[in-house]
Amino acid sequence: MNFVQAKKKVKKNVLQKSKIEPALKRNKPILIFLIKFFAIFIILEALINLIDLHLLTNLITFIVANFFNLPYLNSTIFINSSSFVVTNSCTGLVSLAILAAITLPLKGMKLKKRVLILAIGAVFLLILNIPRVGLVIYSGLLGFDAEMVHEFTWFLMSAIILLVWFYGIKLIQKEKDFSKLI
Repeated sequence: MNFVQAKKKVKKNVLQKSKIEPALKRNKPILIFLIKFFAIFIILEALINLIDLHLLTNLITFIVANFFNLPYLNSTIFINSSSFVVTNSCTGLVSLAILAAITLPLKGMKLKKRVLILAIGAVFLLILNIPRVGLVIYSGLLGFDAEMVHEFTWFLMSAIILLVWFYGIKLIQKEKDFSKLI
């Protein structure tokens, strides 16, 4: 590469950089929101996996197993020759972590209102999680692919999380323009 080619390459890189900078500046609030979202979610997800939640997993197991009259031990439900373990990730707390990660970074909204959305959402999501686990167990009882049902119900729960967030902001914050919150 000669000097002229190197100079053209540097000039091209400078031009590309100058095109990127306005885009970064324009999208800075979104980037900050995403950084906060991922930081909150990663921390909460790690805590969910590290904390001993056997009381909650055992409670969910107890409710679901007794509803279907199935044998269980601690957080394991037995169906014929299969067993289903209710883990920390099955408690509904991951759903709550996602709701927290999209609610807490919002700006222009008092902390009290964000906490109210989380509290109402927590009750709703944790209660709704029990039938979700029950549906997965019931699908295994019927011989369906329980893992497929598990994934389907997780996607359904993700949509419900977004609805809780959306209507929480609309009803509690009374905000129609969500871009003001990012």
